[in-house]
Amino acid sequence: MNTKTKRTLTTILAAAVMGLLGTVPAAADTRTDVRDLAAANLGKQTCSTNSLGGQGFAGSCAARHAWCADFARWVWGSSKLNVDRLNAGAGSFYLYGQQKGTLHTDPNYVPQIGDAVVFDYNGNGWASHVGLVDTVYANGTIRTINGNFGGTGPMNSTVQFATGGGRVGQFIGSQRISAFVSPVGLTDPVKPATPRIGVHFATSKVSVKEGNLFAQWTDVHGGGMVKSEAHGDMVGVLSPSGDLYVKQGNLFQGWLHMAGNVKDFALESNKGRVAVLGTDGKVFVKEGGLQGTWVEQASNVKEVELSGTYIGVITDDGTVSVKEDNLWAPWVPQMTGAADLELEASHGRVAVVRENGSLVVKEGGLHAPWVEQTSGVTDIDLSRDYLGVVFESGLASVKHGNLYAGWLDQAGDAAKIEVDAPAGRVGVLRTNGSLTVKDGGPHGAWTEQTNGVSDFQLTNY
Repeated sequence: MNTKTKRTLTTILAAAVMGLLGTVPAAADTRTDVRDLAAANLGKQTCSTNSLGGQGFAGSCAARHAWCADFARWVWGSSKLNVDRLNAGAGSFYLYGQQKGTLHTDPNYVPQIGDAVVFDYNGNGWASHVGLVDTVYANGTIRTINGNFGGTGPMNSTVQFATGGGRVGQFIGSQRISAFVSPVGLTDPVKPATPRIGVHFATSKVSVKEGNLFAQWTDVHGGGMVKSEAHGDMVGVLSPSGDLYVKQGNLFQGWLHMAGNVKDFALESNKGRVAVLGTDGKVFVKEGGLQGTWVEQASNVKEVELSGTYIGVITDDGTVSVKEDNLWAPWVPQMTGAADLELEASHGRVAVVRENGSLVVKEGGLHAPWVEQTSGVTDIDLSRDYLGVVFESGLASVKHGNLYAGWLDQAGDAAKIEVDAPAGRVGVLRTNGSLTVKDGGPHGAWTEQTNGVSDFQLTNY
């Protein structure tokens, strides 16, 4: 048997066995690819030409921020590993490990080549540094390879080795190892989405439930907030004085202050983005989780929306513009006369309710043609190929599939609709403040949730 055949067979057998145990970690050959690719960039800086011919690492040059996580996710992604939910924040690797089932916090865990090493994790997706395991020595120490190492700042730091302790709780230099995280392959089993329902009560209390529709509510804020939003594993609340607080991870994290003088905000947990609309009409967005750096986006704005790598705004004159990719991408004008905007980056969808109540949606990217949908619309929501609307009559309807699919009536007396395609959920907030949600898609059965609700979100991670 030749070497290639033996290697392939070994990988298949290992994957079959690991598949019975849970999420399959990256194969040994892929791990050495990670090590070799990382090492091929030793000494390079954030704007250097990388070993694959591009500039920098995962947009690190344009961002000009600390780029250790950019380097690590660039190496994993370029090695054809799953980098879903990783962003420019070092702590995103910790959250990735939790979500994928590959987080190792046991001091007895022996790291493997290609693992990420998360240092000084403080919760809320916040860590001081992340590197990659390059070598595991017989004496228990390890050598890591790290982006954004040395120098006086991110523009002159480089990719470097570091050697030190090789177990959770030990140190490399002055940084304590909080966890090792194993990468997951692109074709490995995907963990089912964990659904959440976030509720803002009329009393201003904020609660979230996680799991099935019969799960218990967890109170995450006692009240006094004018707005809340749940997106993925992020929850945000806005105070009457304009202070925005966000938590990320489990529901028992502490709140972190994000910004002041905020009029509105949006969250995007998959890409680790937070957007704020200031009282002065300016929009700022940070990426890299809660420890990211704010980047100004637009001014004279009355609405901001996030979805994946899409950022959308409606300016005071009703003009919709959307940008795609990084925070420095150019704006692409969409239309004028807009009253409401929703985005769904995974399907390239942009939905706009015009000032006259008519709904138009495009699919296939920012330059796709508009498709007229319906009229008399007061609320909309998008999730993958789900499109939900509430009509002026109070009827909530959903279409599932392409933009030419038929409407499926859901409930009457509706004030707001939310759809969550990955979890197969539809939720309706009635005008009397009662909330009902169904599993099983548009044809599922309703399950009453709670009363006295002023706003809610369906989400998953």
